[in-house]
Amino acid sequence: MAAATDDFGRKCEVKQNEALGRFVVAQCNLRAGETLLLEQPIVVVPHMGDRRCSKCFKLVQNFCRKCRLLVLCEDCSDHNSHNCQRLAEIELSEEQVKRLQEHPDIQPALKCLLLREHPETLPLYEEMTQMETHLATRKGTDIWKNYHEHAFAPLEECGVLKHLQREADEDQVQGLLSILDVNAFEIRAPEPGGSMRGLYRRAGLFAHSCMPNLVTAIDDERRIKVYANRFIAAGEILYNCYTNVLLGTEERRDILRVGKYFDCTCPRCQDPTELGTHMSSFICSHCSCPGGYIIRQPETGTWQCILNPDHTLKQEFVANILERAREEIFHARDDIYRLELLLAKLSRLLHRNHYLMLDLKQNIASILRQILQNIAHRPNKKVYERKIRLCQEILLVLKVLAPGISRMKAIALYELANTQAELARKQFSEQEQSGSDLLATLEQVEVMIRESLRMLLFEPLATPEGQLSRSMLRELKELQDDIKNIQESNDDVVDQ
Repeated sequence: MAAATDDFGRKCEVKQNEALGRFVVAQCNLRAGETLLLEQPIVVVPHMGDRRCSKCFKLVQNFCRKCRLLVLCEDCSDHNSHNCQRLAEIELSEEQVKRLQEHPDIQPALKCLLLREHPETLPLYEEMTQMETHLATRKGTDIWKNYHEHAFAPLEECGVLKHLQREADEDQVQGLLSILDVNAFEIRAPEPGGSMRGLYRRAGLFAHSCMPNLVTAIDDERRIKVYANRFIAAGEILYNCYTNVLLGTEERRDILRVGKYFDCTCPRCQDPTELGTHMSSFICSHCSCPGGYIIRQPETGTWQCILNPDHTLKQEFVANILERAREEIFHARDDIYRLELLLAKLSRLLHRNHYLMLDLKQNIASILRQILQNIAHRPNKKVYERKIRLCQEILLVLKVLAPGISRMKAIALYELANTQAELARKQFSEQEQSGSDLLATLEQVEVMIRESLRMLLFEPLATPEGQLSRSMLRELKELQDDIKNIQESNDDVVDQ
């Protein structure tokens, strides 16, 4: 059963208006890092088309031998006994069972419908049905038709719905699936890189902004933690970010429009330069002086140069360039030489902070990390310096877009600090730097690691970031020992 801490009730107040629907404001002043909410999910479900074990959530194709409708892997002997028993009571022919098993999208619908079958979970179902559905907007759309064909129709035609305590019609089934689509959070799946969805009672109440004042973190037990990323004054609206902050404005707004059914009007979305980061800007080929960037005007949707409005780009050209660039990035992944060539090629068209340029820089930095971690590669100084420059460029953008406490900023800062320390040690061992130079660099690195740790220590322990913070604490102690030893060594040299 989903549980939330009392902090939410003491620190937050739920309000409602036409523009935001239900939203949350701070009832009192909140410190940076202060927790507002700890909450278990109402239900955990796979993404559309996936089949996951109802107990351990691994990707599998097997079904429970007793109820025959919910997925269960061979390593798990049972799942929710109430749900299993309830489904086992429904008399189905082998043909009907086979048809139902062919449609993965009945799994989320069944899990939600089963909440109202048991007294202990009925309150959760009732809270769930108060969440936003945008059902009227979805009717007749492709997603409505898909859910009709692969979820409602099989359940209805095989007689499952009429055997429930309260028979569900299509609007109810579609509404439950819509609630999941609109309100669920993406959470890590058991396999590396995999994801699934978790629906939470209160975490979804926070309004969206591309410049949020909240951070959400979901641990390995699928518990969500929501905390302030900066000081928040009493009465302020509390904002979460529903998208990736490192996407451009049009990409973020498209995701929100398609998945959440609203247009974002936050300060970042209203500013065509994205707070001066130019994450969506093109370079004006007609301007010879610096600052000639072509930006999208929010009022008209036209692409115009900042310095000379007569210099424009057609929307079709912009869309084509971006589509081709995304395709080339996809095919170049894991190939550092192709990625570097593509970065150089796109630098003639896109601002250095364009979100696709940042994507390339992150990919390259990730490959460089693997190269530097492999001693057999024997990387030279240029490899270290390249990674340092990339981390610095990414951090400059994150400092604007993610002020305050930020996971991404903390990790980028740690990557920068770690690489600078490794390079300094390498140069010292090869007698390219003095002990004083090494000491100065390591002292700078200590400051950066402390700042990174200050942000990551708010993450739950049972997350990759939480585990990283614990290993960083050990690294910080080792670094401080190194600094002390170098200081003593330098003092000895001076005394001699």
